[in-house]
Amino acid sequence: MSDETKKQGGREYTVDEILAEYGSKGRQEKSGPPKSGKPKKVVDFPTGKLPSLSPDEEEDELPQPPVREVKKPASKAKEEQPIPEIVPENVGRTIGAHLHTLLRKADHFADHMYDQAEPDPETLKAEKYIPGVDQEELPDEPKAPPRRPRLRLVKPKDLPPDTSPAKLAAQYAKGLKGQSVRVKFAMLAAIAAVLCSVDLPVLSWAALAGTLTGPGVTVFQLRCWALSALLLLAGLLCYDIIAAGAKQFFTLRPRAESILLFAWLFTLADGLTAPNLEGRAGFPPFSAVTALGLAFALRGEHQRRRADRLSAKTAAQSSAPYVVSLDETLWSNKPTYTKLSGSSLGFGSQLQLEDAGHAAYRIAAPVLLLTAALCALMASVGQKAPERFLWAASACFTASASWSALRAFALPSPRLAERLSKIGAALAGWAGAARCRHGGVIVSDLDLFPTGSVHVAQVKVFGGAATEKVVGYTATMVRVMDCGLTRPFHDLLRTHGALYREVSGVEWHEGGASGIIRGQEVLVGTSAYMHLMDVPLPPGHNIKNAIFCAINGQLSGLFLLNYAMSGAVNPSLSALMKAGVAPVLATRDPNLIPALLEQKFKLPVDKMEFPPVGRRLELSKPDPEEVGGLVALLSREGLSVYCDAVVGGRRLRLATRWGLIFALSGSVIGLCLTFYLASVGAFASLTVFNFLIFMAAWLVPQWLIANWVNQY
Repeated sequence: MSDETKKQGGREYTVDEILAEYGSKGRQEKSGPPKSGKPKKVVDFPTGKLPSLSPDEEEDELPQPPVREVKKPASKAKEEQPIPEIVPENVGRTIGAHLHTLLRKADHFADHMYDQAEPDPETLKAEKYIPGVDQEELPDEPKAPPRRPRLRLVKPKDLPPDTSPAKLAAQYAKGLKGQSVRVKFAMLAAIAAVLCSVDLPVLSWAALAGTLTGPGVTVFQLRCWALSALLLLAGLLCYDIIAAGAKQFFTLRPRAESILLFAWLFTLADGLTAPNLEGRAGFPPFSAVTALGLAFALRGEHQRRRADRLSAKTAAQSSAPYVVSLDETLWSNKPTYTKLSGSSLGFGSQLQLEDAGHAAYRIAAPVLLLTAALCALMASVGQKAPERFLWAASACFTASASWSALRAFALPSPRLAERLSKIGAALAGWAGAARCRHGGVIVSDLDLFPTGSVHVAQVKVFGGAATEKVVGYTATMVRVMDCGLTRPFHDLLRTHGALYREVSGVEWHEGGASGIIRGQEVLVGTSAYMHLMDVPLPPGHNIKNAIFCAINGQLSGLFLLNYAMSGAVNPSLSALMKAGVAPVLATRDPNLIPALLEQKFKLPVDKMEFPPVGRRLELSKPDPEEVGGLVALLSREGLSVYCDAVVGGRRLRLATRWGLIFALSGSVIGLCLTFYLASVGAFASLTVFNFLIFMAAWLVPQWLIANWVNQY
């Protein structure tokens, strides 16, 4: 046809004839009229088998990409026809095809992004009747094993023997009264030394010169001898502090007692040699400051011993106490307190461990001893005044021996131990308090409602079932659930003369449980649980504080319950939250859900955590072999005792550490000041009165912190 058109006078062909000859008319009719006059060069991707072409069409067809058939197994060759795979000519067409597909998917998503499927009736029912729970936060990576408490650096072989609480209380009681008497006499000797060191208008040493002094004896010599005698008496009364300091030093394990020992020795030597030095008249030794330091140290040991005796005596009240422990990763990968019935195993060993003050001065004492000795040498020999060495050493060691060093734990612990002893709780010494920190606390049914707080107020039977049967089945299921309702339903079982039955196939659900008793399916739970299990309830029986029983899908019994919550529960929960401890409701009673606790008892459930039912079962009955470190022992039920032990331990830990901060700060600052004043020979500035004011000022914050410990 093209050859004929080239000839002159040849036949002219129409467009339809040309398209018919090249085989494009049929395709045009199928696909519709072309949008432009240009021929179509993009081949559509086939969705099925390609149509067969005539020989003429095969010759005149536009260039197409090669077709490769996908091979299939022979067994399916007859059932399905092979679908050809179109291979594009170049990479550009491949990328264009993928981009086109992505654009179509994006358009489809944009068109249907606000479409909502019709809610499932079962989903609506579950959302209506199943209470909301909190999901546990799990770590992304395995967490490193927890460290032991920072101030408890004791090897297992060095642990004290695990003496029973009763024997330990008897040991602490021996000599306690005698130690109390020695504390009083040591205080009197220290006060007398203060009076001898300070010039008062009422007591003028110059007026007594003629009566108390003999020939060749001055008033200053008399004061120095009197102060040395009083300091020696204070050291004899506090012999256990002096002996402990000597033992620690010679065994190369110095503590705060070792600093007191050197302060006592150098001050005693300075008091005996001061009258023979020129320029010391009118500046007595620091015997009063050192004597008060010894008296405060002995009083601290006495307070610590009295607190330990009281804790051991309280722990011995019950042979099977509740054990409060702290697990590092029990709930939501954070420290969690638990309470389980157990024994006092390990309590005696922890109670005899050294407190935070001794542990902290294990590092601080060697540094302070070495620094004080160097400062005394530099302030005397370094200033070419070796005669001032004893005075400078007495000042430096006395300033390093802070009065509150041995009272950081001993001062607040007796007050807290006395409060906890009144309610039946005993903290496991400093080791137990050192574990108390932020985290969660497991709260069970018996914590909120101890035994005797829940009663069955009314029993109603439906469907003509026997009351004995309904009570027996319900009490059996409640006993299997092992919740706070076990005791009241046991009393109800005995009242009606019913018996426990064997149950199998127990399954837990939110709001209740199911089981098989004598071939019958028994459902026991709340009204919401009955609705969830499609058990119809009579009108007006949708009661929240009740337990329902259904046998074979039919309501058989209703048990109206009366919950009596103690007035101390709400303040206890508030104290826990203020202390940074979040309550975790691990309740097994189907009725004790956040909605009921908030509406009826006005508890702050928005700040509590409510795990799913399976997790609550694990948290309420953890494995005793996997519990954490011992914190306290309780001899009574209830949340108030539990809360006081946890919050008290946290406060004691915080108060002890703040007390140590003030004690060490006072030692360092006092050492720096005394070194400077001794190096310049400022006898008029470094007086006994100024020294007493400085040392007493660091006791004020510790007293305030100790009074804060039990104010919750």
